[in-house]
Amino acid sequence: MSFHMEISIVNHLQSLLLSSAVAVGVVTGPSGGAFADVNNIVLVHGANVDGSTWRDVYDRLTAEDYRVTIVQMPLTSTEDDIAAVQRIVDVQNGPMLLVGHSYGGVVISEVGVDPNVRGLVYVAAFQPDVGESGGGLLSSAPGEFSSDMLKVFEDGHYLINEDGFLSVVGNGLSDKDAVFLARSQAASNSSILEYQTQSAAWAEKPSWSVIATLDRTITPDLQRRMAGRGGSTVVHIENGHMLPLTNPGEVADVVRQAADAVE
Repeated sequence: MSFHMEISIVNHLQSLLLSSAVAVGVVTGPSGGAFADVNNIVLVHGANVDGSTWRDVYDRLTAEDYRVTIVQMPLTSTEDDIAAVQRIVDVQNGPMLLVGHSYGGVVISEVGVDPNVRGLVYVAAFQPDVGESGGGLLSSAPGEFSSDMLKVFEDGHYLINEDGFLSVVGNGLSDKDAVFLARSQAASNSSILEYQTQSAAWAEKPSWSVIATLDRTITPDLQRRMAGRGGSTVVHIENGHMLPLTNPGEVADVVRQAADAVE
């Protein structure tokens, strides 16, 4: 057999294997949550943390056969974070629900205009209108979070000092968990607080707002105001800002209700 013929056969076999793999992937893709109208759930974390904050919510939803994906945002700019979430949205198989915590609410308000996104869940989150920024919303209803809690670096990224993180952001967490979260922060670029929202997906699609009634970062009054103008279904949870960690069961319940409600 000639060298060129061997190469031709190898290439043909590789093509057949690739085609078979794609076909099997289509047939044997995720089968969970078959009875839910929307089975795909995309979870978006907030600033200064990462996707691991969603682990307990993820575990509860996947146990019920929802297909759950957690985005890891770079937090280098809101544009970069939008792109990161959009990439995950683009690879979902079918309609989905977007869930955002804290700053993640800014991002899902933008990406939520995607036609495959059928609903949005805001968890102790910003729910901005077009032209609004996270920083502007915080200024409109000041909580206990203040700029003197930030260490801003020359490249524009910032960290929250440990005392501020424990007393304000970590309110409701155990001391051990709050310290761990403070010391495992993902530095975020300060520009994300200045980004002016260009789309408000909640104006066109059903939304849910989980309000943290003891939140010291995004005040409960601000959360209620944003939810009210958005016509969101409102659920109150009595705890601080980090609801995905402190109350994962209740947060998962809201996500489940939203997934069952949208089409």
